Amino acid sequence: MFEQNNTTRTKKGQSTKMPLHNLQKELVKRKELLTSIINTKSISLKSAPQGNLRILKRKNHYQYYLRNDPKDTNGIYIPKKDIKIAASVLQRDYDKKIIEIASRELSKIEEYLALLSNNSIEIIIDSFSESRKRLIEPVYTSDEEFIREWISKPYEHMGFDEDSDELYSTSGTRVRSKSEVIIANMLEQYNIPYKYEYPIILKGNHLTRPDFTCLNIKTRQLLIWEHLGMMDNPDYADRNIRKLSLYEKSGYIVGKNMIVTFESSHVPPASNIIKSTIENFLL
Repeated sequence: MFEQNNTTRTKKGQSTKMPLHNLQKELVKRKELLTSIINTKSISLKSAPQGNLRILKRKNHYQYYLRNDPKDTNGIYIPKKDIKIAASVLQRDYDKKIIEIASRELSKIEEYLALLSNNSIEIIIDSFSESRKRLIEPVYTSDEEFIREWISKPYEHMGFDEDSDELYSTSGTRVRSKSEVIIANMLEQYNIPYKYEYPIILKGNHLTRPDFTCLNIKTRQLLIWEHLGMMDNPDYADRNIRKLSLYEKSGYIVGKNMIVTFESSHVPPASNIIKSTIENFLL
């Protein structure tokens, strides 16, 4: 009934760390980086100096000689004040190697991206008809199916007191405070799957219900989100500090698999902070 962990499992029990489209995104980013490096270094090489260096070690320092003629075995001595000449020649050699290696990697990435776009273990199930899919247990679950399965898992909801304010998010989720309405609405605005007050078991068999349990679709990681709304109330603050300590002892680390936001009667929650929190941890 209670979920505590964040590792994605397929029907066969195999772990899927990075969905296909996210792998493709990372490869595209790498491709863009390599392309930028190759272009920048290629421009630099157009103005790079000619010749090669002869380097001699003299006790605790090096002497550099510029050889413009391959037949010149000695070269022209480069004094310390002109060391930038030697640096430019060495930078040229480095840039050439960078272009060579980056071009090789870029070629492999482009080849792999082409492969992923047509054939991959993630999408091979789509090559089967619906009648066949029903009898197959795929090694990979699509984002849509993964979200649907997670959202559909039932759990016992906490009730509300009869005199409680009726506060609802845009999608109709009932929450307990106006601040939680803001958080819920923004989660829904960003299409972040979440469960309100989903029960988890902490160390010592302690049952608790974080305000929100959110799913990062990109990493398929579950993050709990506690919004502490009365931090200027000493009893409330003490109680929740102890609760945060118990979370940490149970493996929930703020900034890793847990989000905590605060407010007081004088410092209300800022929409830009909630927005930034979602963008940094859940997208």
